[in-house]
Amino acid sequence: MEGVRQIIAAAVRRLRDRETARDEALGRARRARMLSKQAILHLHNLEPGEAEDRLLEAGRLLLEITSYTAEHPEMEFYEAVEAARQEYAEAQILHGLNTGAGYPSPESLGVPETDYIMGLADVPGELRRQSLDHIRAGRLDRAEDNLREMEEIYMSLVEAEEASLLLRGLRRKLDVTRAVNERTRAEITEEASRAKLSSELRKLGDRLG
Repeated sequence: MEGVRQIIAAAVRRLRDRETARDEALGRARRARMLSKQAILHLHNLEPGEAEDRLLEAGRLLLEITSYTAEHPEMEFYEAVEAARQEYAEAQILHGLNTGAGYPSPESLGVPETDYIMGLADVPGELRRQSLDHIRAGRLDRAEDNLREMEEIYMSLVEAEEASLLLRGLRRKLDVTRAVNERTRAEITEEASRAKLSSELRKLGDRLG
Protein backbone atom coordinates (compact mmCIF):
# COMPACT_ATOMS: atom_id res chain seq x y z
CA MET A 1 0.00 0.00 0.00
CA GLU A 2 1.28 3.47 -0.90
CA GLY A 3 1.90 6.09 1.73
CA VAL A 4 0.11 9.40 1.62
CA ARG A 5 3.25 11.18 0.42
CA GLN A 6 3.53 8.92 -2.61
CA ILE A 7 -0.17 9.35 -3.41
CA ILE A 8 0.04 13.14 -3.24
CA ALA A 9 3.32 13.25 -5.16
CA ALA A 10 1.76 11.26 -8.00
CA ALA A 11 -1.33 13.48 -7.95
CA VAL A 12 0.82 16.61 -8.08
CA ARG A 13 2.71 15.28 -11.10
CA ARG A 14 -0.53 14.61 -12.93
CA LEU A 15 -1.89 18.04 -12.04
CA ARG A 16 1.28 19.72 -13.29
CA ASP A 17 1.09 17.76 -16.53
CA ARG A 18 -2.54 18.78 -16.88
CA GLU A 19 -1.74 22.45 -16.24
CA THR A 20 1.04 22.35 -18.82
CA ALA A 21 -1.31 20.77 -21.35
CA ARG A 22 -3.96 23.38 -20.56
CA ASP A 23 -1.53 26.25 -21.08
CA GLU A 24 -0.34 24.78 -24.38
CA ALA A 25 -3.88 24.20 -25.63
CA LEU A 26 -5.13 27.64 -24.60
CA GLY A 27 -2.13 29.36 -26.14
CA ARG A 28 -2.79 27.64 -29.45
CA ALA A 29 -6.50 28.43 -29.23
CA ARG A 30 -5.85 32.14 -28.71
CA ARG A 31 -3.41 32.22 -31.62
CA ALA A 32 -5.78 30.30 -33.91
CA ARG A 33 -8.63 32.65 -33.10
CA MET A 34 -6.52 35.71 -33.82
CA LEU A 35 -5.39 34.25 -37.15
CA SER A 36 -8.99 33.53 -38.12
CA LYS A 37 -9.98 37.11 -37.30
CA GLN A 38 -7.11 38.33 -39.45
CA ALA A 39 -8.25 36.07 -42.28
CA ILE A 40 -11.70 37.68 -42.19
CA LEU A 41 -10.14 41.15 -42.41
CA HIS A 42 -8.06 40.05 -45.40
CA LEU A 43 -11.22 38.76 -47.09
CA HIS A 44 -12.88 42.14 -46.58
CA ASN A 45 -9.78 43.77 -48.08
CA LEU A 46 -10.02 41.48 -51.13
CA GLU A 47 -6.83 39.62 -50.20
CA PRO A 48 -7.85 35.94 -50.39
CA GLY A 49 -4.27 34.73 -50.60
CA GLU A 50 -3.39 36.36 -47.29
CA ALA A 51 -6.58 34.96 -45.79
CA GLU A 52 -5.69 31.44 -46.92
CA ASP A 53 -2.27 31.69 -45.29
CA ARG A 54 -3.84 32.68 -41.96
CA LEU A 55 -6.44 29.93 -42.19
CA LEU A 56 -3.82 27.31 -42.95
CA GLU A 57 -1.89 28.24 -39.82
CA ALA A 58 -5.04 28.43 -37.71
CA GLY A 59 -6.08 24.97 -38.87
CA ARG A 60 -2.67 23.59 -37.97
CA LEU A 61 -2.90 25.01 -34.46
CA LEU A 62 -6.39 23.60 -33.94
CA LEU A 63 -5.15 20.20 -35.06
CA GLU A 64 -2.37 20.39 -32.49
CA ILE A 65 -4.92 21.09 -29.78
CA THR A 66 -6.52 17.70 -30.42
CA SER A 67 -3.42 15.98 -29.02
CA TYR A 68 -4.12 17.68 -25.68
CA THR A 69 -7.88 17.16 -25.73
CA ALA A 70 -7.37 13.46 -26.47
CA GLU A 71 -5.47 13.11 -23.20
CA HIS A 72 -7.61 15.60 -21.28
CA PRO A 73 -11.15 15.43 -22.76
CA GLU A 74 -12.46 18.25 -20.58
CA MET A 75 -10.29 20.70 -22.54
CA GLU A 76 -12.47 20.03 -25.57
CA PHE A 77 -15.12 22.22 -23.95
CA TYR A 78 -12.93 25.06 -22.70
CA GLU A 79 -14.52 28.34 -23.76
CA ALA A 80 -11.33 29.54 -25.48
CA VAL A 81 -11.03 26.34 -27.48
CA GLU A 82 -14.66 26.45 -28.59
CA ALA A 83 -14.35 30.13 -29.49
CA ALA A 84 -11.26 29.43 -31.62
CA ARG A 85 -13.03 26.68 -33.53
CA GLN A 86 -16.10 28.87 -34.07
CA GLU A 87 -14.00 31.77 -35.37
CA TYR A 88 -12.13 29.40 -37.66
CA ALA A 89 -15.38 27.96 -39.01
CA GLU A 90 -16.75 31.46 -39.59
CA ALA A 91 -13.64 32.51 -41.51
CA GLN A 92 -13.57 29.33 -43.59
CA ILE A 93 -17.26 29.66 -44.49
CA LEU A 94 -16.82 33.30 -45.48
CA HIS A 95 -13.79 32.32 -47.56
CA GLY A 96 -15.82 29.64 -49.33
CA LEU A 97 -18.64 32.08 -50.11
CA ASN A 98 -16.25 34.80 -51.29
CA THR A 99 -14.25 32.51 -53.57
CA GLY A 100 -17.19 30.55 -54.97
CA ALA A 101 -16.06 27.31 -53.35
CA GLY A 102 -19.30 27.10 -51.35
CA TYR A 103 -19.82 25.92 -47.82
CA PRO A 104 -17.12 23.70 -46.31
CA SER A 105 -18.44 20.87 -44.14
CA PRO A 106 -17.67 20.55 -40.42
CA GLU A 107 -15.78 17.34 -41.21
CA SER A 108 -13.57 19.02 -43.80
CA LEU A 109 -12.67 21.72 -41.26
CA GLY A 110 -12.14 19.27 -38.41
CA VAL A 111 -14.49 21.10 -36.06
CA PRO A 112 -17.51 19.80 -34.10
CA GLU A 113 -20.91 20.47 -35.63
CA THR A 114 -21.89 22.68 -32.70
CA ASP A 115 -18.91 24.98 -33.22
CA TYR A 116 -19.54 25.00 -36.97
CA ILE A 117 -23.13 26.11 -36.47
CA MET A 118 -22.17 28.80 -33.97
CA GLY A 119 -19.51 30.08 -36.36
CA LEU A 120 -21.98 30.08 -39.23
CA ALA A 121 -24.30 32.27 -37.15
CA ASP A 122 -21.74 35.08 -37.30
CA VAL A 123 -21.28 34.94 -41.09
CA PRO A 124 -24.30 37.17 -41.93
CA GLY A 125 -22.68 40.02 -40.03
CA GLU A 126 -19.59 39.75 -42.23
CA LEU A 127 -21.71 39.47 -45.37
CA ARG A 128 -23.53 42.63 -44.31
CA ARG A 129 -20.24 44.48 -44.14
CA GLN A 130 -19.44 43.36 -47.66
CA SER A 131 -22.95 44.27 -48.80
CA LEU A 132 -22.45 47.82 -47.59
CA ASP A 133 -19.21 47.98 -49.59
CA HIS A 134 -21.14 46.80 -52.65
CA ILE A 135 -23.85 49.41 -52.08
CA ARG A 136 -21.29 52.21 -51.81
CA ALA A 137 -19.70 51.00 -55.05
CA GLY A 138 -23.06 50.82 -56.84
CA ARG A 139 -23.06 47.02 -57.06
CA LEU A 140 -26.63 46.49 -55.91
CA ASP A 141 -26.90 43.08 -57.58
CA ARG A 142 -24.01 41.75 -55.50
CA ALA A 143 -25.45 43.26 -52.33
CA GLU A 144 -28.74 41.51 -53.09
CA ASP A 145 -26.91 38.21 -53.65
CA ASN A 146 -25.34 38.59 -50.22
CA LEU A 147 -28.71 39.34 -48.64
CA ARG A 148 -30.19 36.17 -50.13
CA GLU A 149 -27.30 34.19 -48.65
CA MET A 150 -27.79 35.88 -45.28
CA GLU A 151 -31.46 34.99 -45.24
CA GLU A 152 -30.78 31.39 -46.22
CA ILE A 153 -28.28 31.08 -43.37
CA TYR A 154 -30.81 32.52 -40.94
CA MET A 155 -33.58 30.14 -41.96
CA SER A 156 -31.22 27.17 -41.74
CA LEU A 157 -30.09 28.19 -38.27
CA VAL A 158 -33.66 28.58 -37.04
CA GLU A 159 -34.18 24.92 -37.87
CA ALA A 160 -30.96 23.97 -36.07
CA GLU A 161 -31.92 25.95 -32.96
CA GLU A 162 -35.26 24.20 -32.78
CA ALA A 163 -33.65 20.78 -33.20
CA SER A 164 -30.97 20.93 -30.50
CA LEU A 165 -30.60 22.10 -26.92
CA LEU A 166 -26.80 21.85 -27.17
CA LEU A 167 -26.50 25.10 -29.11
CA ARG A 168 -26.39 27.45 -26.15
CA GLY A 169 -26.17 31.07 -27.21
CA LEU A 170 -27.59 30.45 -30.67
CA ARG A 171 -30.89 32.18 -29.89
CA ARG A 172 -29.06 35.42 -29.10
CA LYS A 173 -27.08 35.14 -32.33
CA LEU A 174 -30.26 34.51 -34.27
CA ASP A 175 -31.80 37.68 -32.87
CA VAL A 176 -28.73 39.62 -34.02
CA THR A 177 -28.81 37.96 -37.44
CA ARG A 178 -32.48 38.79 -37.96
CA ALA A 179 -31.82 42.45 -37.14
CA VAL A 180 -28.77 42.52 -39.40
CA ASN A 181 -30.75 41.05 -42.28
CA GLU A 182 -33.60 43.53 -41.81
CA ARG A 183 -31.24 46.52 -41.76
CA THR A 184 -29.45 45.28 -44.85
CA ARG A 185 -32.71 44.75 -46.74
CA ALA A 186 -33.87 48.26 -45.82
CA GLU A 187 -30.60 49.81 -47.00
CA ILE A 188 -30.65 47.91 -50.28
CA THR A 189 -34.28 48.94 -50.87
CA GLU A 190 -33.45 52.57 -50.10
CA GLU A 191 -30.45 52.58 -52.41
CA ALA A 192 -32.43 50.87 -55.19
CA SER A 193 -35.13 53.56 -54.90
CA ARG A 194 -32.50 56.28 -54.96
CA ALA A 195 -30.84 54.77 -58.03
CA LYS A 196 -34.20 54.48 -59.82
CA LEU A 197 -35.09 58.10 -59.04
CA SER A 198 -31.67 59.26 -60.21
CA SER A 199 -32.10 57.35 -63.46
CA GLU A 200 -35.55 58.82 -64.05
CA LEU A 201 -34.26 62.36 -63.39
CA ARG A 202 -31.46 61.85 -65.90
CA LYS A 203 -33.94 60.64 -68.50
CA LEU A 204 -36.15 63.65 -67.82
CA GLY A 205 -33.17 65.93 -68.11
CA ASP A 206 -32.22 64.39 -71.44
CA ARG A 207 -35.72 64.90 -72.79
CA LEU A 208 -35.86 68.49 -71.60
CA GLY A 209 -32.38 69.15 -72.90
